[in-house]
Amino acid sequence: MSKTFKAIRMGMIASAAALVTAGGAYAQLDEALRVARQSTQEGAQAQQQITQIADAADNAERQYLAAREQIESQRIFLEQQRVFLLSQENELNALRTQLERVGSIEVDLAPMLLDMYVAREEFISEDIPFQMDVRQRRLDNIQTALGDATISAAERYRLLLNAYEIEMGYGRSLRAYSEEVDVDGVPQGVEILQIGRIALIREIDGQYEILTQDNREWRSVPGSMAVDVQRAFRIAREVTTPEVFVAPLPGPTDAR
Repeated sequence: MSKTFKAIRMGMIASAAALVTAGGAYAQLDEALRVARQSTQEGAQAQQQITQIADAADNAERQYLAAREQIESQRIFLEQQRVFLLSQENELNALRTQLERVGSIEVDLAPMLLDMYVAREEFISEDIPFQMDVRQRRLDNIQTALGDATISAAERYRLLLNAYEIEMGYGRSLRAYSEEVDVDGVPQGVEILQIGRIALIREIDGQYEILTQDNREWRSVPGSMAVDVQRAFRIAREVTTPEVFVAPLPGPTDAR
């Protein structure tokens, strides 16, 4: 065999060996790449599982916190209800006590109301006689209420207080009203001026007469006082503005 042929053969053997070596290297690289890709996929799946687990843990924590907050709200609500029920129970006990006392209160109140009525009746009978028909009707209504078992004690008390307030108002007022009176046995309509509880002045046939607290007889008013009396009538009827006027009243008496 010639040297040239040997050289070619050796080259071919070397090339074949190189190809075999290169093929093995490529196979190892491909396997390494495959393993790397598989590892990457597995890592991604693991990361996804970790993310899912983390999300589930977050949801569970939120649900736990919400449940705990709801439990606390329910606890506070139940505590408020307990306090409310306790307050209601105390109020019911107080009402029961009051109801038990109502009977005794009414028993004690009835004599007091009767005393108030008698005192008002006596006061009116001793007062100067103005609008006696109106005042007597008010007393009659109160007397009827005091004897009516269907009317509550509170309503009877209200009627009496109202009568007291009206009578008190009479003492602070200047009033003019019409009334029918007997003049020498003949009914006659007259205008009457009420000056508190001090005096009554009436006009009959153009003449003025006066009745005072200390003298219950009607007597003539001096003609010199006519203008002042007319002014007082206009003020009482609200025809003119209130102003100071001179009234024909008796002066102080000597206490000796």
